[in-house]
Amino acid sequence: MRGAIICIGDELISGRVAERNSRFAMSRLSPLGFEIASSIWVGDDMKAIAGALDQALAQASFVVVSGGLGSTEDDITAQAAARHFGLEIAESRRMIQNLKACFLAVGREVPPGVERMAQLPQGAEVLDKSCAGFMLTTPAQQPVYFLPGIPQENHRLLETHVLPDLMRRFAPQKVMVSQKFTVFGLGESEIAQRLDGLVAGYPEVSVGYYPVFPAEEVLLATRTSEPHRAEVLLNELFAEASHRLGGKVVAQGEQSLADSVAQRLSAEGLTLALAESCTGGLVGHLITGVSGASDFLDRGLITYSNRAKMELLGVEARVLNEHGAVSAETAAQMAAGARLESGVDLGLAVTGIAGPTGGSEEKPVGTVYFGLAAEDGVKTLHRRFMGDRAQIKLMSAWTALDMLRRYLEDHAFLHRP
Repeated sequence: MRGAIICIGDELISGRVAERNSRFAMSRLSPLGFEIASSIWVGDDMKAIAGALDQALAQASFVVVSGGLGSTEDDITAQAAARHFGLEIAESRRMIQNLKACFLAVGREVPPGVERMAQLPQGAEVLDKSCAGFMLTTPAQQPVYFLPGIPQENHRLLETHVLPDLMRRFAPQKVMVSQKFTVFGLGESEIAQRLDGLVAGYPEVSVGYYPVFPAEEVLLATRTSEPHRAEVLLNELFAEASHRLGGKVVAQGEQSLADSVAQRLSAEGLTLALAESCTGGLVGHLITGVSGASDFLDRGLITYSNRAKMELLGVEARVLNEHGAVSAETAAQMAAGARLESGVDLGLAVTGIAGPTGGSEEKPVGTVYFGLAAEDGVKTLHRRFMGDRAQIKLMSAWTALDMLRRYLEDHAFLHRP
């Protein structure tokens, strides 16, 4: 069963706001067996919206529309839908009740002008308990779901109303089964080369490559009426892919690299302290994005200046003078100092030149050193990254976490009781 998605808003086609709703909708519809014929973006324009509806309805059995249901003058989706389907605009009592309930829930009166959100095409079915959102059904029995553009409300209505309604209407015979994993440290072309022939003999299985900086996501997927057998097959293919990629797989499924590191630290009962310079706390930000990080993360220090490195981490003035703040020697003492000063199991450090200024012929922009201190000694790593300041910082933070991940995998047996 095929569907189409329409995203409406001048802010989207101008690039002022990142579009999030179509990707979420596709990620939820595809596993249930629904194919997406197209995803169409248009501005707040009556003719453009009508053209998008014509295109979508010619391709698909259902349409999900996002955006343009607010209370301002440029929110014209309801009027455009009414005009397109030849319906009158009428005030929806149900939507008025919903709006009052929404504002009452946060202790506010319904502000003036918001009532225009209740002006809907006559006969529209208001989605349950929504402050915006309705459905129309075409004469050909194609449901068209109109959802608000605010991602939180959009995603909630998709989960609670659209998906259950589609399953009741269409109940696809085949579902999408997939296995996603994240690769860090290899480019897309090298990943594809290493996985060449992986699905030979399995024409029903596809391999997709998706760059999500600074990593690459790989998706093994198949449509099937036997999901359990498909899961077994994809697990086998994943195991072979992981072997071919030689330790570059850093996460599986919806996990992130930080999730993988956090899971391993918790399982081993290890504690961690961070010492960051050029990343400015980004490593700590990534790791504390994982719920329960307080179980293993003791502290994170942003030691940007030489004075901070000396006072808080015990880095020697001699090392800074002889080798510089961006050096293997400084990274090693930063990691060792973070571990010793906090009394934890592991100290992880990063120091480098994120640019665009500060580089030299000897140490160009993108030069970064990493240190990892543990009971068996201190290891260092040197990398040179390309890109702008934000990219270098993100690459550095991921590399630091990946260095920790590799250590934990290689030394797990040392920490088991």
